[in-house]
Amino acid sequence: MEILTTAPKRAMAITPHPDDCEGGCGGALAKWVKEFGTIVSVVMCTNGNKGTRDRKMTSERLAATREVEQQNASNIVGVAHVVFLAHPDGGLEDTELFRSQITREIRRFKPDVILAVDPYRSTSHTHRDHRKSGQAAIDAAFTYAWSYQHFPEQLTIEGLEPHRVEQAFLWGGEDPDVFVDISNYIDVKVDSLGAHESQMSSDREVRLERVTRNSSRHKEATGLDYAEGFRRITFGLGSLEWQMLHR
Repeated sequence: MEILTTAPKRAMAITPHPDDCEGGCGGALAKWVKEFGTIVSVVMCTNGNKGTRDRKMTSERLAATREVEQQNASNIVGVAHVVFLAHPDGGLEDTELFRSQITREIRRFKPDVILAVDPYRSTSHTHRDHRKSGQAAIDAAFTYAWSYQHFPEQLTIEGLEPHRVEQAFLWGGEDPDVFVDISNYIDVKVDSLGAHESQMSSDREVRLERVTRNSSRHKEATGLDYAEGFRRITFGLGSLEWQMLHR
């Protein structure tokens, strides 16, 4: 178990739906931006066009609403760039197109660290878009983005270059092993979630209670009042061990 006291220079959150990023890593991103000057981008995989109980709401209108909400939330966190891939909510598939889109954004933004939903759980279940986006993010970073052999048109036509991501931080898993102290960023997390007005309670005190409850569940293990936890993967791309495996 490690409590992080440093931050990457560039970080990219690859997230399935509008509001998932703020819920999973919004506090960490806000802290990194404010205290370390991290440049953050968000890749929004779906348009969230199914996330309503209002039968009068159309999918088209909801998608447009949620894009505005996501941009507003990202502004509160301090995100520099938001990319909307606009796949339909509930429709993510592990396709070559989807993997190429994430690979493109990794090559374009060149993050040191990616953040995504942990696709692996053994004792609980999660939304299929969460699983698909998390797996595609890991695959894009570990398998595709560093190699000029994969999606070469991104190099020859678009002028991008291969990029090696150092680590992945996965939120929402069962066994986090690294934690970020977000005690000074609870308000940012609450307000960024509140920007998703179509999804969240309008009562800020309700959101605050939920966020503080969820963020304090690791207090006994970490000694931190409020924290976000992640399972960290260190890719080791280019290391001697990695080269031996990829001969």
